Amino acid sequence: MNAPVTLGIIGTGAVGSSIGLRGRELGWRVTGFDASKVQSQAALDRGAIDEIVTLDDLYEQAGTVVLAMPPRAVVNELHALHDRKPRAQLIMDVASVKQPISEAGRGVAHFVATHPLAGSERTGAAAARGTLFFDKPWIYVPPSDKALEMRARDFIAAMGARAVASDAAMHDDLLALTSHVPQLIATVFSKTFRQQAIPDADAFCGPVASELLRLGNSNAELWREIFAYNSENVARHARELAAKLTAAAQALGKKAEPEEHDPH
Repeated sequence: MNAPVTLGIIGTGAVGSSIGLRGRELGWRVTGFDASKVQSQAALDRGAIDEIVTLDDLYEQAGTVVLAMPPRAVVNELHALHDRKPRAQLIMDVASVKQPISEAGRGVAHFVATHPLAGSERTGAAAARGTLFFDKPWIYVPPSDKALEMRARDFIAAMGARAVASDAAMHDDLLALTSHVPQLIATVFSKTFRQQAIPDADAFCGPVASELLRLGNSNAELWREIFAYNSENVARHARELAAKLTAAAQALGKKAEPEEHDPH
């Protein structure tokens, strides 16, 4: 792809900094802004950005802008962009819900709603990797502008990911099942496990339990936002799974009961 003169990243946590690291590996100039000065300084120290800039300077300089913040912050920023005129020819988000963000971004020039299916329970620039997106699917909601769509796909390819087009509603429904409900299960399991007063209980965990405990350490505040924005889909899939688990538990209970034998 034709590399942008400057890539601007708003939100320099693990995902934003990973994008920055990859961008710098490609020879791009990467600027960053974060509401947390500690976070933006950490990204600079990590080498994920070339320079910390103000939000106004970022929009004035960047040819491509990535909104790498939690969903609520992305929605707020998109509302604010209706009154801005950034020079960027591509503006993308990376949040894991797409319907509310697509709605907020309607009318924002050069905006494409996207979601890379890569991440970590760890947070901050220290958890960033330039290879984070390699061979991972990166979902995007196709805009009506085909040239803009190609710019988004080229950016995704440059990150080493596989571009996958999806309707926003379908994305949120599927992600509720494949990501959000599993995170809910991990959170509940982790809480239940930690309540067990058993010394060295971790030593009894197999791979699945260990993975659930790892996911249970994910950013609780971020996941509260995701659950709130995708609550209907998450609740529906969670109820369906709960019903199947209840049925399975009842079946297991029946099998555990001793069989009665007729003495005659």
